[in-house]
Amino acid sequence: MQEQFCLKNEQDIEDLLKGCAFYGTGGGGEVSAGRTSLLDCLLMGLPMTLLDPDDIKDDALYCCPFFMGSIAPKTAETLAEMESLGYLDRKYYLEEILMGAVRTLEEVSGKAVEGLYIAEPGGSNAGCCMAAAYKMGIPVIDGDPAGRAVPEMTQGLAAIRGMDFLPAAYFDAWGNRNATFQTMHTKAAERIGKFLSEAAYGEMAEAAYLMTGKELKTILVPRTLSKAYQVGRAMRQVEDVLAAAAEAAGGKVVGRGILQNMQTKDQGGYYWGTYEILGDDGRLYKIWFKNENHILWIDGRPAVTSPDLISLIDLEEEEPLLNSHLENGKSVGIAVTPAYDFYHEEKSFESFGPRYFGFDFDYIPFAEAEL
Repeated sequence: MQEQFCLKNEQDIEDLLKGCAFYGTGGGGEVSAGRTSLLDCLLMGLPMTLLDPDDIKDDALYCCPFFMGSIAPKTAETLAEMESLGYLDRKYYLEEILMGAVRTLEEVSGKAVEGLYIAEPGGSNAGCCMAAAYKMGIPVIDGDPAGRAVPEMTQGLAAIRGMDFLPAAYFDAWGNRNATFQTMHTKAAERIGKFLSEAAYGEMAEAAYLMTGKELKTILVPRTLSKAYQVGRAMRQVEDVLAAAAEAAGGKVVGRGILQNMQTKDQGGYYWGTYEILGDDGRLYKIWFKNENHILWIDGRPAVTSPDLISLIDLEEEEPLLNSHLENGKSVGIAVTPAYDFYHEEKSFESFGPRYFGFDFDYIPFAEAEL
């Protein structure tokens, strides 16, 4: 039996969330949301532990709750529309929305959920899911089905292994509830969820992938939260935060420079865009993102692509930079990290490689990347 991981204080929370943001690769939700949720648990005196994958009970039922929608900042026009519909007076916040989705899933499935697992390491999708479990009095597992943040549910190991996604339950900040019982395939379920999240202005949670512990063990990347904590801790009190994060994650530093030429759009429940980084080394870096960063070019040449991880560090704030906080003129650093081995299976590239995203080139193995 592994020693139980436990968050004991505010610094532990900061270290965990900073590491999660690194693995969030520009997405994964706001760190401030995860911080608010976990600090509330700390103030309540709730034990903030993680269940090691070795201790998962085979016959227990677990589900995966996560936030669904674009990470784009809300425009003035969007806020005006929300006000006209009475959508500025929220009834539920953060982990309460996730808890609502889990309770709705229990209601529609007729089964009691006995534990939670995060969808991805990210600021809110990790921190708020953990807080939901603590407030529900059930365990949350140290692991997830992706090992990094992903924009689509089709890109985690559960989908790649063909696990049943449905039923899925949806719950938003105003208490609107929905459920999906049958779809033609997982991509259709993703599409339905995105439509619902757009109606909720991105403030919606989904709970799905209800399965036994025995099933969960087959699609879980183990100990990703405790690994994120180690990366976050490595970034603290060092002169070179970028190098420390890359080394702790088993990755590489690519370059440093000034962010410029942002081009973004909020469409279809995703935040899309490109930006450039004028490198201190004279090279020009370009990154394309769909919620998370997925393609890195160096001087016009494709260099790194998903499923490998492309993370930015804000060198002034000394923390991972989310794509919802991009600004021209920021001083940033680029780190890249190899994906977990299961992402190198042919079936993985069908839903999570450059050609899936519409680019006319193949995945470049990390070991062969010219950085």
